[in-house]
Amino acid sequence: LRDVYFEAVRKRYPYYTPKNDWEILALSDGHYKGVATAQGITQYLEADMKSTTSFFKGTREETIRNAEKALNIEADITGLKPRPGDPGVFIRPLPDSDYSIRLFPGSKAASEYCLDFVLSATGEPVNSPFKFNLFAGPGPTIPVGFALTVGIKPLECSFGIAQKDIRPGAEKFVLRDGQLCTLQRPGHKDVQFIVPKRRRPEPPKPNVEFLELPEYV
Repeated sequence: LRDVYFEAVRKRYPYYTPKNDWEILALSDGHYKGVATAQGITQYLEADMKSTTSFFKGTREETIRNAEKALNIEADITGLKPRPGDPGVFIRPLPDSDYSIRLFPGSKAASEYCLDFVLSATGEPVNSPFKFNLFAGPGPTIPVGFALTVGIKPLECSFGIAQKDIRPGAEKFVLRDGQLCTLQRPGHKDVQFIVPKRRRPEPPKPNVEFLELPEYV
């Protein structure tokens, strides 16, 4: 969770760097609306710390340790944009275009991957840079008829945000591990790709008598 909360603080208050985990938590809710300076935030945090320690009858050190424990929890979140060097990120240039698609991990428990568009030259994320349709359907190992091919819209639209109101570079599309995806652009050949599948631990073998049948017939 630390990375998620720190990123939220960095976007809201780019002029201030939190000194510890408690400051990350205290600023992540966005309640500070004072003067946009590091000094203003420092004064706000000092007052908030005094209030917190007084209410919980604890010390500053205990409060910081509790925040550290809270932020040590592993997050499994979909939609958080990757940082340089993050694993599981794949960028592929689109033919006859200045743009690339970028795939990056979402929730592993939900088998979700995200897609966005980036400038090939710089890697800077951009919102829908051209007209297109994106479809996702069953991968080649899924029997026909077990899943449907559907059109994919930006994740933000599912929360009621109009596409034109999505913050620049924040747009992303949610896919699932192993899906076969098709990107259609007017005047271009369709582009297809298969979303990577993440390896999972082998489930424990059930205590049953198993009857063998051929996988393919």
